[in-house]
Order: sequence, then structure tokens, then C-alpha cells
Amino acid sequence: MSLSLLASAALSALTYSTLASADPVQYCPIEDVCYQVAVPESSASSNGGNIYLQLRAPASYSWVAFGTGEAMAGSNMFVMYADGAGNVTISPRAGTGHTLPRYNAITQIELLDGSGVFDDDDGEETMVANVRCGNCGAWTGGSMSLSSDAAGWIAAWKEGDAIDSTDLDAGIRYHDAHDEWRFDLTQGTVSDDANPFVGTTAQFDNNNRGVSSSFADPRTLIVGHGIIMAIVMVLLYPLGSALMPLFGKWVLHASWQFLAFLLMWAGFGLGIVASQRIRLDFNSTHTLLGTVVVCLMVVQPVLGWMHHRYFTKYQTRGLLSHAHIWYGRALMVMGITNGGLGLALADASNTFVIVYSVLAGVVFAIYMAAAIYGEFRRRRNGTGRYGQKNS
Repeated sequence: MSLSLLASAALSALTYSTLASADPVQYCPIEDVCYQVAVPESSASSNGGNIYLQLRAPASYSWVAFGTGEAMAGSNMFVMYADGAGNVTISPRAGTGHTLPRYNAITQIELLDGSGVFDDDDGEETMVANVRCGNCGAWTGGSMSLSSDAAGWIAAWKEGDAIDSTDLDAGIRYHDAHDEWRFDLTQGTVSDDANPFVGTTAQFDNNNRGVSSSFADPRTLIVGHGIIMAIVMVLLYPLGSALMPLFGKWVLHASWQFLAFLLMWAGFGLGIVASQRIRLDFNSTHTLLGTVVVCLMVVQPVLGWMHHRYFTKYQTRGLLSHAHIWYGRALMVMGITNGGLGLALADASNTFVIVYSVLAGVVFAIYMAAAIYGEFRRRRNGTGRYGQKNS
């Protein structure tokens, strides 16, 4: 019995030691905007005392915020913005719903070493706030177990001009987007009650750690949305349109475009889910224009079918034919343009922008060459359709 107890105690000690030496848990809702939490072993065991937070974002953001709880209303929030002197201001605020959160003097916080505005490897500036909070286990609007494996957290962010203020109650503009998730704080338990963010190798990565396993990472959804919609708008639709003048086979053209149509809706669905995850909704030109293009695209197969029936009957193009052709061209241009807006919204690297632009240019050249070739062949042969005699 004594050996069994000793083995059990040793195993428990080893397990707790492993947890206590873990890295802080981290969640990055979008690229380079990241939030970390570390709970000292003493705080986790007593469910009280210090916890450590890090907020990190490019200096191109006016402010970013991090908070405990399930929603903004009743949340214990921390807002970071540049102070105008090379450092950052961290402002504890009480979340009151869809109104400006105000400074909350009750929250016990301290801005720690490693905070400030720094140049990164790409020559861009990054804001970092390393924060000690002495009473974040409970606040006016709620409480949180410091050993929870599913603690609720929220975040919001706003791009734009720097606030450049040390005022803890400085005004902030309405957020661009926001998110909520759950941290497994047992994975972020650290052995020492001290600043865990200085000298750590994982401080500036974009990897999620300690996030609930049931949580869907919106960045994965955004990447999937971008890849599918780029393939559809830049490749499939233009090349499918070029099949008619090149081969004159309406079945091939219709089948190809129908596949693209189905993939478009799959990509659109991922975009909707991702925008809802980060509460972007319709607060951007990209989401608005994308929704318009996808909805208008529903009309195109109908026009195509009507054009086909008209041509089958009269063996020549009519008003419906030109409406189908030019309506489709307009939607393709709008879709490709919206892809560029999406890259800008996602703050994609110049490499992605260049690849997207070059690919769009090459496909456009192929499409125009096919259209000109088809028109030339149609007129040379005196046909109303590619290879078929006018009636």
C-alpha cells in the first residue's frame, strides 16, 4: 500500500511540475494580434493572486483589447495603445456592453519589463504590453477559476492612427472586429510568480496554445476561404469562359462553370463562418462586395440556359447572349477586385499580393486571347456560333 501511495504521489508531483513549467497559453485571432496568459502555481492552487497577461499587436493598430468573461458586458478588460513616447498605455476598463468601456481603478495591474513599442525583424513596429494583474480572479461583473480548463476570454481590435496618450481613460473608436474563446489555464501554469514573458522563445510567434480543443481557429477558415475564392474567381471562372471560344462545346463550358459555382458557395460559406467568428460581419468593403458578387452570380446560370435555348432555336446570338457574356465578365472583374480587397483586409504579405496580381494578369491575357480568337473564327466562318452556320 505504501509503495502504491508513493508512486501515486510521485506521479502527481511529476504531472504538476510539468504543467507548472509550461509556456503561457496564447491565442492569435488574426495574424500578429496575440494574447497570452500565465498563471503562477501558487495562484492556481489558491484560486487567487497574480496572473500575467501579454497583449501584442502591430503599431498600425490604434488599440487592442483583452478581457475576461464570455462577452463585453460585465467583462474585466485591458486596453493597450501607444503612449506617444515609445511605450504603451495599458488601461483596465469595465465592459458595459456596446458602449465605450470606461477606466476601472479597482483592477490591480502593473506594466512590466518587456513592454513598449519595438522594431521587429521586418522593420515594422510592434506594441507589447506585459501585465501583472493582482485581482483578476474576480471582478464586479463576474469571476474566473484560475485553474479552469475552459476559461472564457474576449478580445477586440481597431486599426488606425495611434492614440499616443498616457490617459487611462482615453477615448477609443469602435472596434473593427472582436472574438471570444476559451483558454485551458492548466496548460498555462508556470512555476514562478514573476514576469514569464521576458526571455521566452515563444513570445513572438503566432501559434495558438492552450485553446479549447472544440474551438475552430478563424485563421484556418480565413485561409481556406481565400484559397477557394481565389481559385474560383482568378482561375476557374475566366478559364471556363474561355472554353466556349476555344472549343465551342457548351456542355464542357456549362459543366466547368457549374463546378466553379459550387466551389464559390463553399468558399463563401467559409468566409461567412470566419467573419462571424471574429465578429467582422459587414464592417468592410470586402465582405459587402463579396456578398453582392456571390448573390448576383446566381443570375448567371439562368442567363446561360436562356442564351443556350435561344441559340438552339435561332442559331445566332441575341440580346440574352450578350447579357450573359457581359454580365459574367463584369462579375469576374468585381470578384477579382474583391480578392485584392480581401488580401488587404487580411494584411497579406507582398508575396501573396504579387502572386495574386501576376496570376490574375496571366489568366486575363489568356481569356482575352481566347475571346479574340473565337470572335475572329466566328466571323471568318460566317457562323453564329463557334463552328456552326448562321441560319
